[in-house]
Amino acid sequence: MIERGQTVYTNFYQIQINPNSHIYRYQLSFQPFLSPEQQISKWRDIFKIAKSGLQENLKVFITNNQILYSPVRAQTMGLLLGVYEEEGTSHSISIEEKAVLKPGEPEYTGLIGRFFKMLLKQQKLLQIGRKYFNTKNLINFDQFGLKVLPGVTCSLIKQEEQGKYYINIDSSFKMLRSTTMYEELRNSRDFSQLEGAIVMTVYNYKFYKVNKVSREMNPKSEFENLKGEKMSYMQYYQDKYKIAIKDVTQPLIEVLEKSRKKQEEKIIYLIPELCVMTGLSNEMRNNFQTMKQLSTVTKPRGVDRVRQADQFIQCFHNKESEELIKKWNIQLEPKCLQIQSSKIKPGNIMMGNNTAINIETGNLDRDTQTAMLRGVGLENWGILYSDRDSRQAEDFMSCLRESIEYCKFQCKAPRTFVLHSNRIEDWIKQVDQIVQQSQGPQKVTLLLLILNGPKKNAPLYTDIKRYLINDCPIASQVILSSTLNQPKGKVKTICNKLLVQICAKVGGTPWGVSELPFTDQPTMICGMDVYHSTGKAKKSMLSFVSTEDEFFSKYMTQSIEMETGVEFSFSLCPVLVKSLQSFCGDRNGPLPSRIIIFRDGVSNSQAKTVIETEVAQFRQAIEQVKTEKNSDKPIKLIVLSVNKKVGAKFYAGERNLDNPPQGTLIDTEISNGKDDYYLISQRTTQGTVQPTHYHVLVNDLCDEPNILKKLQALSYKLCYMYYNFSGAIKIPAPIQYAHVCSNFIGDRFDPRKPQSLIKPNPILNQRRSLFFI
Repeated sequence: MIERGQTVYTNFYQIQINPNSHIYRYQLSFQPFLSPEQQISKWRDIFKIAKSGLQENLKVFITNNQILYSPVRAQTMGLLLGVYEEEGTSHSISIEEKAVLKPGEPEYTGLIGRFFKMLLKQQKLLQIGRKYFNTKNLINFDQFGLKVLPGVTCSLIKQEEQGKYYINIDSSFKMLRSTTMYEELRNSRDFSQLEGAIVMTVYNYKFYKVNKVSREMNPKSEFENLKGEKMSYMQYYQDKYKIAIKDVTQPLIEVLEKSRKKQEEKIIYLIPELCVMTGLSNEMRNNFQTMKQLSTVTKPRGVDRVRQADQFIQCFHNKESEELIKKWNIQLEPKCLQIQSSKIKPGNIMMGNNTAINIETGNLDRDTQTAMLRGVGLENWGILYSDRDSRQAEDFMSCLRESIEYCKFQCKAPRTFVLHSNRIEDWIKQVDQIVQQSQGPQKVTLLLLILNGPKKNAPLYTDIKRYLINDCPIASQVILSSTLNQPKGKVKTICNKLLVQICAKVGGTPWGVSELPFTDQPTMICGMDVYHSTGKAKKSMLSFVSTEDEFFSKYMTQSIEMETGVEFSFSLCPVLVKSLQSFCGDRNGPLPSRIIIFRDGVSNSQAKTVIETEVAQFRQAIEQVKTEKNSDKPIKLIVLSVNKKVGAKFYAGERNLDNPPQGTLIDTEISNGKDDYYLISQRTTQGTVQPTHYHVLVNDLCDEPNILKKLQALSYKLCYMYYNFSGAIKIPAPIQYAHVCSNFIGDRFDPRKPQSLIKPNPILNQRRSLFFI
């Protein structure tokens, strides 16, 4: 299932540390004694007195609060560094060694991080978070009203157990519009639409998020400077930047400025004509030519990324940086790290009539257009459309009939309903009439609706979907009339994909994947994701999906409303209890032997929080259900965090570096080899493929032979189980389903209107409907 792969290039550069080198921890001592409180309050004065003596004795050092670190061992302990006077008492200052630190120790790792920041600071680049830019490299796209600022994302990667440290360098880009905020305000009728926008000040390249536009203030308004003097904003910019404000009546932009040292926020005001908008507007994103031209810069090939990273790493080999590196007994590799990869075999896509499609050699788009693995016959279903869309509807239904025959889809002919209104009340009334006319065994199981309007903004879409999910639990499939205004060949392709979605929505299984691990015993696979929105009054939404069959294809779905921005939930115990109860079903079947939970949106730094808060709830739920079922059978738990936003990149080949093949696995060198790995599951034809990082947080099966290999294979195979795409996606299907569900509900919920919440009727879960895809 997993075989040896090829050697891949990475965007990691190793920091070589002399194994015989140490870092010494020192502390200043005082005679007579000076209390820690006195040292903290007077540290600046004390350090100023001791600094020259420290430089002479240690040559190079780093301070952290009142602790000093140096790669140099002091020749003489107790050496007088100076004398500090405090309230008439003279305190002699000397140095005292406290510990010897070795590579791999957490404290040593923290110092490597501080040293790395010192190196970056020497480069004098524009820093935005972990991104670094040289403003001289600005690329103009004047024809599109844009400028692109290329740079790199740079971070330190630590493998403490192995005592290894790497610099991870990846290409990064900042989009700057040619228009100023002043121009945007002049062209805007509603200033509130600009709230939340990110702007950059042209005089010092700083970025801010717009809080609001303050109409009551203008450049002539006054503020108090650091000296406590009152001055106008006009005068401030004239004195400090020699900039004359052109329009003295323009409103000011209110933003929040964060202070790193004091860990606090303060409100400041900016001049619109001195700020440019960042990012792309919706109009730019929807312009094919704009995006095509930008992609030539923003989606570089592997060879270009490596070249840019190599050039950046060379910055650390200037005289000043090399001198600092040498003093700390460190060596920075000038060339990127190369790693031996592995390759996971994906197996076959299993369709109906025992048809097996080889994933690596087959054309999945074409070959999956056949009998589905486990269909649910559509005995009674309907198609609704507006009279204004009659022509598109008739052409569509003709293509749909051909697709149904070609794909051997089990269904009877649908009934059609033409509406002469675009009022939601009339559409709901028509749905109610259909339901009333089809009770008992002939009850309608699916409605296909043709709606007019632009993509994601069809006027009836949200309201009719909410009604069919909350109040009238019928599986539904929507297609926009604008989508149908295409050549017949494209419409037929759309019909084939619609049948796959319909199958999943009515409780069928479009396809499976062969040789799935963990199918030897009852196993439940779960996916979990949280939706967040920066929009006003939007709440976070957690979705949790869990499988209930041997193909890991039928799901129960649950969602929890949470406070804005909250990532961790304290309501997971009842969620998992419901999933386990549903897994057993009405026939009171067996509990799963194993539960494998894929958790999205968690960084490595948050792993401890997941274990302490969420895993404890999962274990509580397991024990609760075992007690309910009077079962003493052990249920093993595995929890993996899945992070798709990583800086790691991998390239295959020698001269023309390109994307590695699908199924490429990296679990050595930059991973610890025990509980984390990188996996490339997607195929990308443009730019560089993004790997996904998996981290096993909890593993009750750690003693089972080859357990990590089984999890790696499962992770990859599940990427082929998302029924909105006939191929592999970036993450396992359970996470993608949870992601789509949480976004589907969260996007449409306004807490100010409680009735706007989409709360799926339990009947949909009884049918195992993926109603949200």
